Amino acid sequence: MISSFLDQQAILFVDTADRLASLARDALVHARLPSFAIPYAIDVLTTGSYPRLPTCIRDKIIPPDPITKIEKQATLHQLNQILRHRLVTTDLPPQLANLTVANGRVKFRVEGEFEATLTVMGDDPDVPWRLLKLEILVEDKETGDGRALVHSMQINFIHQLVQSRLFADEKPLQDMYNCLHSFCLSLQLEVLHSQTLMLIRERWGDLVQVERYHAGKCLSLSVWNQQVLGKKTGTASVHKVTIKIDENDVSKPLQIFHDPLLPASDSKLVERATKIDHLSIEKLLIDSVHARAHQKLQELKAILRGFNANENSSIETALPALVVPVLEPCGNSECLHIFVDLHSGMLQLMLYGLDQATLDDMEKSVNDDMKRIIPWIQQLKFWLGQQRCKQSIKHLPTITTETLQLSNYSTHPIGDLSKNKLFIKLTRLPQYYIVVEMLEVPNKPTRLSYKYYFMSVSAADREDGPVMACLLQQFKINMEDMTFGPKIGIQLRTGTKRKFSDDSCPVEPKKTKLSGEMRAFNRILAHFVAMCDTNMPFVGLRLELSSLEIPHQGLQMEGDTFSHAIRILKIPPCKGLNEETQKALDRSLLDCTFRLQGRNNRTWVAELVFANCPLNGTSTREQGPSRHVYLTYENLLSEPVGGRKVVDMFLNDWNSIARLYECVLEFARSLPDIPAHLNIFSEVRVYNYRKLILCYGTTKGSSISIQWNSIHQKFHISLGTVGPNSGCSNCHNTILHQLQEMFNKTPNVVQLLQVLLDTQAPLNAINKLPTVPMLGLTQRTNTAYQCFSILPQSSTHIRLAFRNMYCIDIYCRSRGVVAIRDGAYSLFDNSKLVEGFYPAPGLKTFLNMFVDSNQDARRRSVNEDDNPPSPIGGDMMDSLISQLQPPPQQQPFAKQPGSSGAYPLTSPPTSYHSTVSQSPSMMHTQSPGTLDPSSPYTMVSPSGRTGNWPGSPQVAGPSPATRLPGSQTMPTNMPPPRKLPQRSWAASIPTILTHSALNILLLPSPTPGLVPGLAGSYLCSPLERFLGSVIMRRHLQRIIQQETLQLINSNEPGVIMFKTDALKCRVALSPKTNQTLQLKVTPENAGQWKPDELQVLEKFFETRVAGPPFKANTLIAFTKLLGAPTHILRDCVHIMKLELFPDQATQLKWNVQFCLTIPPSAPPIAPPGTPAVVLKSKMLFFLQLTQKTSVPPQEPVSIIVPIIYDMASGTTQQADIPRQQNSSVAAPMMVSNILKRFAEMNPPRQGT
Repeated sequence: MISSFLDQQAILFVDTADRLASLARDALVHARLPSFAIPYAIDVLTTGSYPRLPTCIRDKIIPPDPITKIEKQATLHQLNQILRHRLVTTDLPPQLANLTVANGRVKFRVEGEFEATLTVMGDDPDVPWRLLKLEILVEDKETGDGRALVHSMQINFIHQLVQSRLFADEKPLQDMYNCLHSFCLSLQLEVLHSQTLMLIRERWGDLVQVERYHAGKCLSLSVWNQQVLGKKTGTASVHKVTIKIDENDVSKPLQIFHDPLLPASDSKLVERATKIDHLSIEKLLIDSVHARAHQKLQELKAILRGFNANENSSIETALPALVVPVLEPCGNSECLHIFVDLHSGMLQLMLYGLDQATLDDMEKSVNDDMKRIIPWIQQLKFWLGQQRCKQSIKHLPTITTETLQLSNYSTHPIGDLSKNKLFIKLTRLPQYYIVVEMLEVPNKPTRLSYKYYFMSVSAADREDGPVMACLLQQFKINMEDMTFGPKIGIQLRTGTKRKFSDDSCPVEPKKTKLSGEMRAFNRILAHFVAMCDTNMPFVGLRLELSSLEIPHQGLQMEGDTFSHAIRILKIPPCKGLNEETQKALDRSLLDCTFRLQGRNNRTWVAELVFANCPLNGTSTREQGPSRHVYLTYENLLSEPVGGRKVVDMFLNDWNSIARLYECVLEFARSLPDIPAHLNIFSEVRVYNYRKLILCYGTTKGSSISIQWNSIHQKFHISLGTVGPNSGCSNCHNTILHQLQEMFNKTPNVVQLLQVLLDTQAPLNAINKLPTVPMLGLTQRTNTAYQCFSILPQSSTHIRLAFRNMYCIDIYCRSRGVVAIRDGAYSLFDNSKLVEGFYPAPGLKTFLNMFVDSNQDARRRSVNEDDNPPSPIGGDMMDSLISQLQPPPQQQPFAKQPGSSGAYPLTSPPTSYHSTVSQSPSMMHTQSPGTLDPSSPYTMVSPSGRTGNWPGSPQVAGPSPATRLPGSQTMPTNMPPPRKLPQRSWAASIPTILTHSALNILLLPSPTPGLVPGLAGSYLCSPLERFLGSVIMRRHLQRIIQQETLQLINSNEPGVIMFKTDALKCRVALSPKTNQTLQLKVTPENAGQWKPDELQVLEKFFETRVAGPPFKANTLIAFTKLLGAPTHILRDCVHIMKLELFPDQATQLKWNVQFCLTIPPSAPPIAPPGTPAVVLKSKMLFFLQLTQKTSVPPQEPVSIIVPIIYDMASGTTQQADIPRQQNSSVAAPMMVSNILKRFAEMNPPRQGT
């Protein structure tokens, strides 16, 4: 197959070549190429045109030039004349009168049907019309969705049909109109039918039905079909609307017929219901039912006019509704609106505020029979009267109800009233009601008359039982006097009627034109309610005052009869009050008046006017001759206003005023003789008879408020700060409870001020001690211990507990001194200890370092400390015990006989105008230590010698008590402390310190005797350093017993000696300061140690091990280091030296710190705070490296390095401990590489 195909192709190629050769040899022997068309080429290249184109080609290809614009306009103008002539001479239907001739065309437009454009092709009258364009104008704007109703193929068919009629008929334009008009009517009828189906499907449902539809002829619909709605059965009227094409005259538009015929009451409504130019079936139905609804409302209005000839109902046409005034005068919101549902034809009623169930019953009744609207309107009239009453008093404190359960309703006159009444309960006076009775007005169906009654009820036997009506009285109204009269007799008395003129229907005194809403306001009822609400609380208060036999003037009018008040003539005396104080208080009281204030009238204000105030504060309000005190009392909603509770609260407040007045009166009498230092120390800031506020201190920045608490029946004290110190804490808050107990036991203001004076400086110092709990202080690292616990024992006795182990008692004394003792010893027996506390060894010696050299208390013989105190020479303990056990019936601050009016600074008097006999304890001795043991200000005499009271010439030498508090300063040239024998009971004897010495003792300060660089960053007070050193020494004793250390017996008290394999150690408190624990190391082989190495080890122990914050685990780690071999310990000492003296190693870029406890940022090998030194066959310890050079805003880089040293092989490497997930691994890798490189460069020697 392939070879034959290729052969055939070769034959064709050979034959083609032969034919071409024959053509060239035979037919084209003399053929030549034409010469080049040079002129044509020049034309094209130069001019861009081809003017020499042959004519035969030009005529066949290039069209002729179009006519000009002027020729075109002339032609069209001539054609317009021809068209006008044809229209004039042609029989033109009247429906085609809307035409336009322009641009050689005539356009016929029939609105809502079609638009046709015609022309003629010549000026001969016989030339037929030519239809150029046809457009159907029928639109369905509701269901068409914007789409054309006629397809383009249908339009083309109609176009051809109309064109054929224009060619054939004698009356072409008439025939064209008839053809297009009939088509458009059929199309409109079809559109209305489709709208009806959609209306039934989407909105109206069964409310409209298609009775009959004949395409191209008619459409019949039925509305308001009662059988379909289910309202009636049997034969019912059906309203029909029929849309049809007039068969007699097809040129007419669609015709509308209604069955039954529409009423002719409103021509506009009827006219709208008989046209369908809009081509909307829903609008046509609405216009139809709108006209029928108007007719239905006219029938209902006729029924109302038959009942009331003067009825003022009106019909609104926009939305078919009948507005019926129920109760005149009536606003629009109070009218009954009767609507006609356009879909169903049912009557619908609406009245603002009426419940839906009642409206449904009214609608059913009125739709069955429209004449039933009359009784419903009568019923609504009373309901609306009740609503008006409720709205008129809604701003007043009332509760309204239509019914009230009364146990005696049938026998009480309240049962004789009409059934249309309203009960108004006064919420602030729950036992009183106002009853409004509503009655018909003869010959006025839209009017009501009101009667008002005042009713009182008694409480029910049970909580949920009905109440009993007691009193029923009618208000008699004189509208003119009530509204415009200058004065009204409104004093209420039980059993008395209100005397007003009897006018049941209120009449406006002036014929002012008001709106319905304004006229509907029942101002008579509002006045009655407001009057009862205002006056009845005073009546209740008057009755309560009378029942308690408190004389008063009754209800009084104030401020041009616009306010009321009750004045009390005499207030009952207070129980337990001094008769003289009671008389003085009664003489100073000028007036006591009760008033009501506030929007809800539930707040009573009792105004008390006092004269001759015993104290004048610094406030400008307290400088006048009289003082006004206002007491307010709020009544709860559940309580009647003006009840017994208000009187009881007033009597309690009066008792509070009297109790405080007694203290103030005594204080005022003592002011002329009060010591000068108390006058400088304090001032009266406010005294308003309810509270006394005193400001005290050097700057008067602290304040104390005293007032009587009637609930707890005792004085209440509150502390604060004022002025520049505002916002700070008052130092006496620590002993607030003790101050309050002391003042309630002895309510003496002078004594209270003396306590504040004596305790302010000590408390300021005590409050500087750290009280925040800390972790890691003991071997239990997860247990927090409070550093200092402040435990007030009394107003002048404060106990300090240090880490729940040691206890310090501080007694505040007068003359600017305090007494300090070891609180672990019992106050009654020095050989017994307080449970839970341990004695602090060396406390007496430590405290004596802070004793002022000028004090006589410090100049005691050594022999006095060597022997226990005896009852004869040791008056300290006697006075200390006596202040804890005060003898009964002893008044403090008594004036000393024969002292010429002078009072001891230790005991301020309670009253400088009364003489008190001496107590037995004051007669047998003149020693200040035994005077007035009930006072907390007993001055302890450290010397034990007898002498007279201050002012006596036997007192020798300057004493700090002669200086003002706060003036003492710690002497800088204090001699070295005196060596005292160590006795277990020595610290139980109080040590007297000045306030300045106590401040130095408790104020955080740098450790004395140490270079600032060696001292730690933890700043603490000398007392904390001493107690911390003592507790660390105690821990060391226990650690020595647990570790492999050998304890050495020592005869020195407070010294611990022990030894290791290579060192002897001696640990004791610093003899200079007693604030640091010092280590003295003596090597067994002196040749192995250098002196500076031993000094570094001792300094490291003093500053880093046994120093603040005094952690037991640091001691454990350090003792393990001491037990290490000598060469290892010496290497550790070199690291310690780098830590203690970082400035000496200037070439290093990192600072090193020997971690004795595991820091929180260390690898998680053990809980933070545990000892960081493990010494067995291998040694594990931790170093903290901190970068020296760092940018100041940034924190220096710090890493924790765990190091393991193998004692057998002598290798040092980083411990392989898993790091935390969020920690960086770059630094540990670098440390490991450095240690490996060091091991390679310095191979370890066996056993070194």
